[in-house]
Amino acid sequence: LRKSKMENFVKGLASVVITTRNRCALVPRAIESVLNQTYQNIELIVVDDFSDDATEALVRNFGNRLLYVRHNKNKGGVTARMTGNKNAKGEYIAFLDDDDQWETEKIEKQVQLAQRLGPDCAVITCGAKIFVDSNRIPLINMPKLDGNIRNGILNSGLSTVPSSHLFRRTCFEEMGGYDLDLPAHNEHDIWMKMADMNYNARVLREACVIIYEDDRPRMMTDACKRIEAFRIFNRKWEKKVYGWYGEKGGRIFWKRYFSDKILGNAILLAQSGDVRGAWSMFKASTHFLSWRDTGNLVNLVMSLIMPNTMVGWLRKLKKYLQ
Repeated sequence: LRKSKMENFVKGLASVVITTRNRCALVPRAIESVLNQTYQNIELIVVDDFSDDATEALVRNFGNRLLYVRHNKNKGGVTARMTGNKNAKGEYIAFLDDDDQWETEKIEKQVQLAQRLGPDCAVITCGAKIFVDSNRIPLINMPKLDGNIRNGILNSGLSTVPSSHLFRRTCFEEMGGYDLDLPAHNEHDIWMKMADMNYNARVLREACVIIYEDDRPRMMTDACKRIEAFRIFNRKWEKKVYGWYGEKGGRIFWKRYFSDKILGNAILLAQSGDVRGAWSMFKASTHFLSWRDTGNLVNLVMSLIMPNTMVGWLRKLKKYLQ
């Protein structure tokens, strides 16, 4: 059945999925950036995760230039992505966040690169321009993971920009797409799945994604739930990681992952005013800390004693220039 489905993919067609919920002020910008692509063999699918604002009317104004799919209840962004995948027909699939946009040649250049590479290359990524707090000069985030994914994530980690990916559809289907049972870290999980399949990634070394950080509300959740989500992710992949890298390499991987991600969440909680939550996250990370976490620890302290705007800018500067 899976093989039959793969044979039905339309060769050369790039399916683009935009997932949205209550972003009527932003989603038209994302849609326009897809419709303006120089690569013409594109189908656009917009999945509305049960918006209660003017999103539906605005999206339907684009008429038959896209397929509009609406959930009958709020199911979450990952489920919305897989709804888009279910409706897609393309040989390639890309997901665009509703508050991001693309440069006009993004898909064309990625498809051209994908066509030159073999079937073991599961994903083509690219760089992103990040505009922070209305600054006119963007920060540039260029992916580090280029080549074999399993080997690469041990050194470069799991820092990715979801709107930058172009997946080869056969690979995406083989690994089962996004895991609907995970409460968080689905983007990290998809890269772990590709590592498990021993796939390769390639980087288009151009910044073709545009991100506006000031458009992004910080969705804060209970610190205990965040910590538990990390533990669920760890339980899912712990044995695999030690199998890939051995005892020493496995310890290095998890130490880096937990110190980076949990400390990063502690900083966000501190900036939102949740001192108790930040302290809980910090305590959960202490077992994994090393000298390389000095910068994050300084950011955490600054988040507790300095104005949020300055700390936020410094945090983003460090993240995107490292």
